[in-house]
Amino acid sequence: MDKHETYSQRTSTEDSPLWELAFEYPPLYEALEGLFIEASEISAPETLKGIIHAYQKTEEETFKNIAFETTLNDRFGHNVKEILRLLNETHGSTFTPKRVPLGLDFITDERQLELIVLNIIAGALIAYHIPEVYKEDGKNAGALKQLYPSEKVIKLSQKLYKAIRDDRLWVGDFKHSLWDLSQGEPLETQLLRPEKPQTKLECLIKEITLLSERHLTMRTKGKGRFPTLAVIEISKIVQHFPKPDVRTVSPIQKKHAKKYKEEPLATKWTRFFVPPDL
Repeated sequence: MDKHETYSQRTSTEDSPLWELAFEYPPLYEALEGLFIEASEISAPETLKGIIHAYQKTEEETFKNIAFETTLNDRFGHNVKEILRLLNETHGSTFTPKRVPLGLDFITDERQLELIVLNIIAGALIAYHIPEVYKEDGKNAGALKQLYPSEKVIKLSQKLYKAIRDDRLWVGDFKHSLWDLSQGEPLETQLLRPEKPQTKLECLIKEITLLSERHLTMRTKGKGRFPTLAVIEISKIVQHFPKPDVRTVSPIQKKHAKKYKEEPLATKWTRFFVPPDL
């Protein structure tokens, strides 16, 4: 750990946007899931002892160092508690870890659920605020759009292309680029996040839906989906405006639910910090 500074160690977290601190959480959680699965399959005492030690060290040192959980609870602790309440106390519904076993003696089932919720929130923050890091994956997921030449650029390019051709001027490869612009084609990949609130909200809900389906087994009276009210709590954490209601959120959840061939964006970002002993 001493040789691998986290983002939180290199910067002051007091004024940092929460999404900046969230970057380090998803790969850490994925690594922890690997530990939990490995621990459930191993009976050799010494090997199991090493796994438990790695987890305890991560809880004691890494989570504290990356500061995401602490800062999230400082700023939005009441929202996190409400999400956990909705998962734990919703009448007739159960939300249990899907990819990791319950009943491990070195971590409570409640803490496992907390870690999953933190991972969902972290992924949602990144997908909502800075989907540019996902590049083509972000474009394919609808979180990013290619920037195309405007009508103004197209018309000016057409005029200049015609003038160059009329003058029989040699301009090398510039002529090919100018032709592309005149046809409304971009010269470079330039992916931008759509700024329309409804588009940003849909990106947020899609990421929450895919992450919750990846990590939770959900049995509910409704459609087996992450609680709509919990999605609204996360929208408060990312500070989406205008505040959505159940009638807005529920149809978008339904649209993106049960897309088993799609993976959440959080699983596609690899340049995160992961402790070397994990």
